[in-house]
Amino acid sequence: RLPPAMPPAPLTKILSTTMPKGSSDDDDDRSDDEDEREGEGSDDDSDSSSAETDERCGELLAQLQQGSLTYGAALELIGLLKARADLPGVRQAREALAAAYPLPEAVWLEWIEDEARLAAGDEVDEVIELAGRAVRDGLYVGVWLRLVRLVAERHAPGLVSALDAAAK
Repeated sequence: RLPPAMPPAPLTKILSTTMPKGSSDDDDDRSDDEDEREGEGSDDDSDSSSAETDERCGELLAQLQQGSLTYGAALELIGLLKARADLPGVRQAREALAAAYPLPEAVWLEWIEDEARLAAGDEVDEVIELAGRAVRDGLYVGVWLRLVRLVAERHAPGLVSALDAAAK
């Protein structure tokens, strides 16, 4: 379910629950030799890739907590959390990004599409609310069109099916 629309919270509070277990700001105290030894002897590239992803997530979350996370780094964090299938983390990161920066149309559309794929039943109403937030954030034709389609799918599914069939 989507989190309810709330006044923006401090960025450090929003994402504090998404810090990977065992991550801390002390990770930078390790030497490069320790990092290299850790990678040696690993036959499974996915394990090292996963460790690198976790490490990068930890770095970005630490930057966020320090208040120094840039827009691009926030987008990278969302991508990493999506790759880890950390849905609550992705949602919280998106909320933090929306609280700190105006979002472009593509970011809103990706967020809306991700939530629409997961929504069932009454949860569609929450996706409609999210799309409503997006249209209040900026004048985005693509977001307006997606909002209209969401409302039509929710309240007139037969009409949407007929329009889709006629378009083919």
